[in-house]
Amino acid sequence: MAGRVKEIGSRPGGGLLEGAPLLECIRAVDAHLGIRSHLDCSSTDANVPLSLGLAAVSIGAGGQGGGAHTPAEWFKPERRELGLQRVLLALCMLLGGE
Repeated sequence: MAGRVKEIGSRPGGGLLEGAPLLECIRAVDAHLGIRSHLDCSSTDANVPLSLGLAAVSIGAGGQGGGAHTPAEWFKPERRELGLQRVLLALCMLLGGE
C-alpha cells in the first residue's frame, strides 16, 4: 500500500523584491565580513511577516548544523562569532548606525 501524505501545517509564503532595503543591508554586511551568502526559499520564521507585506529575512547566525528537525540533528559552533557579528552589524545598519 502506498503511503499517504498528510498536511500537518500550512505556512503562508512571500518574498522580497530584488533591491529591497533589508536585503541590501544584509548583502552589505556580508560583503564587509567576507561572507559568501546566497538567496534561497524555505519555510522559516520570515514566512508570516512576508505574507503580511512586511520585509523579513531569515539568516544564519554562524556555526554548522545538519539533520534539522530529526533525532539526529547536530550543531557545531565553529565560527559562531562571525555569525553573531553579522547579526549585530545588520541591526546597527537597520537602526541607522551606518
